[in-house]
This record gives sequence, structure tokens and C-alpha cells, in this order.
Amino acid sequence: MVVGIIRYAVTAGAEKNVLNLSHPTVDIAITCSNFAESLDFYHKKLGFEIVLELEIPETLAREVGLAPTGFRQVRLKAGNTLIKLMDIESPPPTPTEAFPAGVRWLTFFVEDIEKTVDILKQNGVEFLSEPISAPDAAGVACSPDPDGILIELVQI
Repeated sequence: MVVGIIRYAVTAGAEKNVLNLSHPTVDIAITCSNFAESLDFYHKKLGFEIVLELEIPETLAREVGLAPTGFRQVRLKAGNTLIKLMDIESPPPTPTEAFPAGVRWLTFFVEDIEKTVDILKQNGVEFLSEPISAPDAAGVACSPDPDGILIELVQI
């Protein structure tokens, strides 16, 4: 049994390098049902800096499966991650299920959860609860974005 566990660990470790990543972060693209609301939330309320705006041509969008049509993309810097908001003509509606399939939350690590929540509340961000402790964190608080993706703030 121990041999099986060791073999699995070695196999699992080897699988980690399959992509041979050239950049240590993952960027996230969000299809917005209401682009203006999403941009306001991420840029003005959360304070993420706009670093790039560009047009993604229809040919590219369709051929690689990004979207059914070309779209405008606004990239915001969140630490070492880029959040890419998609401004697309005839966007899909906001998910109506309380617990839909797909991305559920984005986690951002903060130095002081209480102070961060207070500042964000002053910016108009609404939280599902006050910060609470978790088994692996000193504090956690979540706020839904305009399409229901939770923004999880964590203080370790």
C-alpha cells in the first residue's frame, strides 16, 4: 500500500509539468452580462488598475473558441493576475441559479481583512457576511460581482 502511495505521488508530481508554463500566473476572462456594471465593480469599487484595452477580432474569437463574435476586452491588474472583462455584443444573461456550474469564486489574499472590508464597503461593495475565521485563515469575506462570481478575500 505504501508503494502505491509513493508511486501515485511521483506520477502526480510528473503531471504538474505537462503544460511547461512560461509564466507563473493564470489570467482570468469573465464574460460580463453587463459590462459597465462589471467594469465599475472591478475598477472603481475593488480598485483594480486598467492596464490594457483592446479589440479581439471576430476571426480570432471564433477560430480559437473565445466567443461567437469579436469583442472588446479590458484587462485589470489584480496582484500578478490579469482579470480580462469581455464587452461583447448581445452578452449572455446573468446566471439565475444560486449555485451555477462554472467558476464559483476568485480568491484575493489581503493583509488586513477587517480594514479591507471596511474600505470596500465605503466604495459600495456589498458582502455576504462580516469576515469570519476559517480552518486555514484568520479571516474570510465574500462579495458577489455583478454576475454572481464571488470575490473571496482571505487573510492568512
